[in-house]
Amino acid sequence: MYLVAVNLENPKEMAVAQAVVGRPLRIGRKPESLPEEPVDLLRVTWDDRLVSRNHCEAVRDEDGLLTLRRLPSLTGRGVPNALHSNVAPKDRRPLSEPVELRLGESFVLGAGGSTAVYWLKSLRDLDAEIERYHEELDREKEDYEDAPAAATRQDYDEVEQLDEYSLRLQLKLLQRELPQQVLSGWTDDEDLFTRAAVFLENALPGQKGVTAVFVAVERADEGIEFEILNPDPFARADFRPSHTLINRINLAKPNPADIRIWASKDNNRVFSAESLGEKIDWVMIIPVARLDESAAIYRDAQRRPVFLYVETRQASDTAAAAFVPFIRLIGSLVASLLSARADQKMQDQMAAYFSPGLRKVLRVRDQSELDPAMADCTVMFTDRRGSSRHLELAKSDEEILERLDENQKIVGLVTEEVFRSRGVVTDFAGDGVLGLWGWPDFGEESKGHALLAVEAAEAIVRRLASRVQFEEEQNRHMAAVRIGISTGRIAVGKTGPTQQWHISVFGGVANLGARLERIAKEFRVPVLLSDETYRRIKDTGDRSFRQLCLIRPAGFAESYPIHELVLPRELGGSGVSDEDARTYERALNHFNHEQWDDAIDLLDTLPEDDPAAIWLKAKGLWFRKNPPPAGWAGEIESLTK
Repeated sequence: MYLVAVNLENPKEMAVAQAVVGRPLRIGRKPESLPEEPVDLLRVTWDDRLVSRNHCEAVRDEDGLLTLRRLPSLTGRGVPNALHSNVAPKDRRPLSEPVELRLGESFVLGAGGSTAVYWLKSLRDLDAEIERYHEELDREKEDYEDAPAAATRQDYDEVEQLDEYSLRLQLKLLQRELPQQVLSGWTDDEDLFTRAAVFLENALPGQKGVTAVFVAVERADEGIEFEILNPDPFARADFRPSHTLINRINLAKPNPADIRIWASKDNNRVFSAESLGEKIDWVMIIPVARLDESAAIYRDAQRRPVFLYVETRQASDTAAAAFVPFIRLIGSLVASLLSARADQKMQDQMAAYFSPGLRKVLRVRDQSELDPAMADCTVMFTDRRGSSRHLELAKSDEEILERLDENQKIVGLVTEEVFRSRGVVTDFAGDGVLGLWGWPDFGEESKGHALLAVEAAEAIVRRLASRVQFEEEQNRHMAAVRIGISTGRIAVGKTGPTQQWHISVFGGVANLGARLERIAKEFRVPVLLSDETYRRIKDTGDRSFRQLCLIRPAGFAESYPIHELVLPRELGGSGVSDEDARTYERALNHFNHEQWDDAIDLLDTLPEDDPAAIWLKAKGLWFRKNPPPAGWAGEIESLTK
């Protein structure tokens, strides 16, 4: 029996979990569980603002009945959206809690949500359920098209519609008033919206009671919600934008050229005067977007599309229509100013992720290259060895700050080497750095990303040679950092709001790189490589490698060969000779075939301070007493996360 969360707007996006009798199953964007807590997790990975981090919890009984309850809200956050019936949005109804689901039943998170959860006996049943839902949507669309005429949509791009007086006035406003009142001196989005709105309220001749506001629009439980972005203390007390007009916006595919206009004379059957104010004659809503064909609607910090809403009283249709292109131009100028500032912010933010050379290239390329995509890349996870322990041993505030400063120096050095090798820094975590090569994809120069990452790792270890420490417990020198490198296809790109985006990587390849950095602690060597990374670089340069084992990292279902980049002992590496590396790999072959004595005998011939030989010998001794199950292929499970 399966619990399946599906994105109704893109059914290819789904998450699946099996509900175990009596064991809670937590659903949300980032569901959490405490250590050792007996609970399973079902994570919604697509963008649905109506799904909370920890939204609800399901428990299955022995008869297959599933009982669901919303989870308590976190401090400072609203209660998770109610669970609704999984039907067309206009017919959805909240479900009383606790919600009980029998096999074949489903629900939606939030009245206007796009995430449905199905309780199914077989995953084969999902296609039929999705088909049923879309048939309901088609019927709803047919009902909508049979309704009374919608708000008028017109194209007012033809300048010939303007009379000579209107043209002269608009040119005067653009030349004299606009630069001083709107274009210069604004400090933030709200200030610019307010200036532009006041300018329009004073710029439309022959019309009284003009009100202009910028609104951010988003889908909510009960249809569409909006927020006025330029609160005006001088606005009329009875002013309130038309919910009916705003609800006509197509948020699924917002069109920058979609201008919606309401005129009382022509459309009073559609929009009642009571909903707008008795004396309002003309209303329009226009997307805030540049006028070039490829422009998109400007979005605020919460990724909501922004529209310019204008209404007047006692205006003739001719006067109103004459100024539509002018209003659209103001909306375009506002979008251009905001986009230019966003571009500058992007350049400033890019300095944290990209080397100067990459930033120079990106300035002249399409910024859409930074959007999330699947790409063949190499990731490198680095972490300073022992930094947490050093901080715990600090005895004063000054000592803590000194050690944090030392960590920052190491992070800066690692970043320099990533940039020097044309890599990208995607994240910082305390004393750790995540480097990335192969993205953005610049063609041929991006294909050697595995070698670039390994060269960077070598350079980092060598530059930190002065911080190598001899540890008596290990009877050997230990490097200042641990590094894990993995290569393959990952999901990578710019995520987060435009004001504070960052580069993120997702997928098994990235997770493997992170695990390798941690597993390097078990082997006490500075650099570990995935098998794919090793295969791509093994024939380049005069580097030495050795395969350490077949390991199944914590949280992984599969096992992977991993390889040591052999580095000199004075740098904290194992420093094994090529002959010793071959001896180790022969011992590993005996180990994988359960020939424990032969493996141990060979390992005993290796240097006493070889950390990998010590590690593998301990595993061999354990397996000799505790033989692995039938069909074992040499894989060793790592518990290190």
